[in-house]
Amino acid sequence: TFGFDTACSEALNAIKTAYVEATCNANCIGMVKLMGRHCGYLAMMAALSARYVDICLLPEMDVSLDKVLEHAAHLLQTQGHAVIVVAEGCGDTLIHASGETDAGGNKKLADVGVWLKDQVLHHFKA
Repeated sequence: TFGFDTACSEALNAIKTAYVEATCNANCIGMVKLMGRHCGYLAMMAALSARYVDICLLPEMDVSLDKVLEHAAHLLQTQGHAVIVVAEGCGDTLIHASGETDAGGNKKLADVGVWLKDQVLHHFKA
């Protein structure tokens, strides 16, 4: 559909930007949070289209933060950079949200992008 094609194209632009940033600096991680409250289809398709996403986190997956951080460290040691794509629905699977709802009745998700960035920074500073 037109909406999916546009969303995927824009997501691909964001991923390309993260890739350029990650590869232009030593030991850098480019991270992109994409829409996908319950389904990571857009994040997965954009990651596959980009061809240079190293880690793609989807809400349908059981994600181990420790394994993600270990793999990110391995990528920095071996290739000097990494690109991570995370679907916003991972804010419900990785982080336990407050359970609040917005005005439309949708469950408010914790901001997984900021949380994951903080976890990565903490891991590499330790």
